[in-house]
Amino acid sequence: MKKNVIILIAFLLAFISCDDDKNTLTLTQGIIGTVKYGEGDCMPVIDESKRVYKNYNGFLYFILKSDLEEFGNGDFEKLKSKSRKATVTNGNFKTELPIGTFLVMPTDVYVFSDENTIKVEKGSVLKKNFRFWKCTSY
Repeated sequence: MKKNVIILIAFLLAFISCDDDKNTLTLTQGIIGTVKYGEGDCMPVIDESKRVYKNYNGFLYFILKSDLEEFGNGDFEKLKSKSRKATVTNGNFKTELPIGTFLVMPTDVYVFSDENTIKVEKGSVLKKNFRFWKCTSY
């Protein structure tokens, strides 16, 4: 009986100590990088050199560009919610992605530019850092 209890305790300790954190994920295809985030007035525009960015915490969405191009006048939030997303912690993220071209954006910033567009190719892991600025007034 003691032997079974010891085995059970050892199993439970091993199970509890398993780390399922995405930061330990070994990527075979996808992206790894950092996200800086800032917000402030856009009227007048704050000079880029005077903007303050901090490490972002939240979600980063990867919207397939082909889905966006076929989107039309649909509900963008619905499209975004169906897209892949990664958790960003203290500015760091990594995630597996399928082959394709993606528009990358955090939860509450809507930017459509080359700076936040990525192309994932078969068997490659991109290393890319992003900076997003949210306008609080126009």
